[in-house]
Amino acid sequence: MNYVPREELEWRTGRIQQVLRERELDGALLMENMDLFYFAGSMQQGVLFIPSEGSPLYMVRRNFSRAVEESAWENIVFLKSFKQLQGHLIEYGYGKTRAVGLELDVLPVNHFRRFERAFPGVEFVDVSTAIREVRMIKSAYELDLLDRAAVIADKVFKAAPALIEEGKPEVVLAAELECLYRKLGHPGVGRMRAFNMEMFFGHLFSGENGALVSFLDSPTGGTGVTPASPQSAGWKPIQRGEPLIVDYGGNYEGYTVDQTRLFSLGALSPRLEKAFLASQKVQDEVIKKAAPGVSCGELYALAQEVTAEEGFGEYFMGYGDTRVKYIGHGVGLDFDEFPQLAEGSEHVLEPGAVFALEPKFLFPGEGVAGLENTWVVTEKGMKKISITPDDRVIL
Repeated sequence: MNYVPREELEWRTGRIQQVLRERELDGALLMENMDLFYFAGSMQQGVLFIPSEGSPLYMVRRNFSRAVEESAWENIVFLKSFKQLQGHLIEYGYGKTRAVGLELDVLPVNHFRRFERAFPGVEFVDVSTAIREVRMIKSAYELDLLDRAAVIADKVFKAAPALIEEGKPEVVLAAELECLYRKLGHPGVGRMRAFNMEMFFGHLFSGENGALVSFLDSPTGGTGVTPASPQSAGWKPIQRGEPLIVDYGGNYEGYTVDQTRLFSLGALSPRLEKAFLASQKVQDEVIKKAAPGVSCGELYALAQEVTAEEGFGEYFMGYGDTRVKYIGHGVGLDFDEFPQLAEGSEHVLEPGAVFALEPKFLFPGEGVAGLENTWVVTEKGMKKISITPDDRVIL
């Protein structure tokens, strides 16, 4: 089991501390699991206080001994209740707090009220966007983990053709691929930050099920096996001549590389074939333009232009009122990180930003044609992290 090195935590913390100082905040109190892991190297239940200057204080409710083992920080204390928060901060020299940042995009109201009671008179400010912007830029350490995740994804995707059989239910194929992922070290969970959004390994569906969207803010959905989890693979048998989409994230040490490949038993219809080629063209044109300083909103607009030229604009990233307003999303510890390649997005590409570009076309009654790859912005332009060949696989 690997632990996040101290120097990596110092780099991450230093970047958010700079923001705290610029905004004249005394510190930030963090509780969200992936924020805890990102800044503490551990996601044991508790509260991490990052001061504007100095070393963080990790106050842990459960499990304290594991937090001590996992985190490279030396200031780790047991937290019995929220009433102890201020006392712990005073003990470590952080008692004079006037303005403190919180993750107000995800923090439950009940917890917010508890913070108010624990810190009377303190002003609480939302720092969630700043945290996501810090996490958007990946370090060399994180990029190495993403490269390893890409290798895992490649092994699973290359194993898929031998498992695809006519008449096999989608969920059975999904289980077989997910088993391979688990054997290769996938933690078995996909994380999303947005409220009420959730993901497992990703999506797998065939034929018309691919064009069935769900509650998820995604161009694709699938039936799932129950209305209690209405997305991804269902009980539909795989048939010849229809598109089979495998949209799974390879994961290594918590870091996800999101990618999609198109399979089929036999040839696809001419329209689906043409749409797949159009998705490749969208990817090529967007990546050709993408570079440091380029607006993500511009890239979204470019993708719309290309799809209109190809004659598939009304089916791009959904259809009718089910269309989503993005073509790509940041990935890392979550499936929905910054930057967002979306309509009107103000995000500007920076070196170290990692995103999944997923040009897809949904045809009601037929299915999905498209692909997805994960990319990193470098000083010289774009570098592809995904290593599985883009070509559709006809069996």
